[in-house]
This record gives sequence, structure tokens and C-alpha cells, in this order.
Amino acid sequence: MRDIVKGRPPTRAEYNKILKVSINRTNKWSIIGKLVIQLMSCAALREIEIANLMVQDLVAANGDLHELFILDADRTYNGKERPILLNDDLKKTLEQYLALLRSEGVLSSPNRSYLSLMPTALLIINPLTFKPFGLQKRGVRGDKIAYSSTHLNKFVDGIIHSAKLSDVGITRKSLHRLFLIEAYKSDIGLRDISTISGFSVDSIKKAIAMDVGQYAPIHEWFTKRDEAAKRRLNRMRQVRKWTFAD
Repeated sequence: MRDIVKGRPPTRAEYNKILKVSINRTNKWSIIGKLVIQLMSCAALREIEIANLMVQDLVAANGDLHELFILDADRTYNGKERPILLNDDLKKTLEQYLALLRSEGVLSSPNRSYLSLMPTALLIINPLTFKPFGLQKRGVRGDKIAYSSTHLNKFVDGIIHSAKLSDVGITRKSLHRLFLIEAYKSDIGLRDISTISGFSVDSIKKAIAMDVGQYAPIHEWFTKRDEAAKRRLNRMRQVRKWTFAD
């Protein structure tokens, strides 16, 4: 019997199971679970970054969704701004979530811009309270108050536990490592992966080494169509333009 590696990437079946249990057909707000899982596994966003996302990060004033946006240094986990890319499946889930917010009048604004949502409102809400997950104080570091995404962390842990995968090595970090592996399989270079994920090249190499042959649940999401591949290359050109801009 193989030793359980905590934080290992999920297999295709395991990842699909996580997505499946995140959705409850009798609860339309369960789309939030799927969206959070995809933000972690398809965009490499950390929990604290997701809890800090605002409507205007992903939605333009004219109502279009951003394919690429810059997460500023004040809100990234490591204090370094970076570009965030949204793939087609993630955008589809996001569109469903935004439509739900609008139909239920949550985060609504009297203005028509930003899909009639408040542009500076925290985007991801807790389906139990209908208020943003937000950040929670965790103490003081030096002369600054430290914050964490405790509520969102517990929410994601609950999804993984419901999928009965928490005892077989799957953790929240598994979803980030999955992104690194699948981005590499999609022929994105290590430096570019590092730029869009915030992981060091060394960390990316370690994730890739975790038996990559069996991990392919979102590979086709990156590469299923030639047109999607072209769009990805265009996005990476935007990333490189951002990287070398003054």
C-alpha cells in the first residue's frame, strides 16, 4: 500500500468528485462551491485572495468579464502583484454566479454599469449568511494586524471532506498543485506559470514531479480546441507585456 502524500494533486476521478459534491441541485447557491474550487484549480488563486476579490476585478464597467486582470500587491498572499487568467470553464461558472447575484438582488447597485452590481463589493459570498466570506483577524505581526480567510478555508475543507478525500491526501493545496501540473502540460513555460500563479519555479518543479502521469482532470480545459489554444497564447502575450512594462 502506497503512503498517503498530504497535499497531493487529485486524480481525474477525484477532481470530478470534488466538483460534483460542491453542487447541490436543490440549492442554487451551491454554485459558489464550484466557483471557489475552480478559482483555486484553474486560476491558482489562494483562499485569502479569493476572499478579497471585488466585483470590478472580474467584471468590466460594460458588463464584460475580464479574461485577464491584475491582482494588486495589497491583496496577494505574498505581497507581489500578478496577472490572473480565467479559462472558459471558469468564466462559465462565474457567469452563472453573477446571474444568480443579479436575479436575487445580492450585491446590487442602482447603476447599470458592472452588471448592476457594486463594483467594490467583495465578490464571493458565504451561501449560509449571504454576506462576503471576507477576512478574519488572526493576531498581530509587529505593528500590523494579521488577517486570514478562516471562514473560506473551512468552507473549502468541508467540500473536500464531503467528497471523502480529506483522509486520502487531498487538501486545499492539492487544488493549487493541480493548476501547476495542468498548466505545464499545456505547454506553458515554467517562468510564465510562476508569473500567473505566484509559485516559485522550484515549487512548480516539485509539483510536476508528483506522479504527473495520472493527473489530467482539467488538461482538456486548457487544450480542447485550437481556438482556445490561440486565445491562451494571446493571453500569455498580455502577461508578458504586463511583466516587462515600466
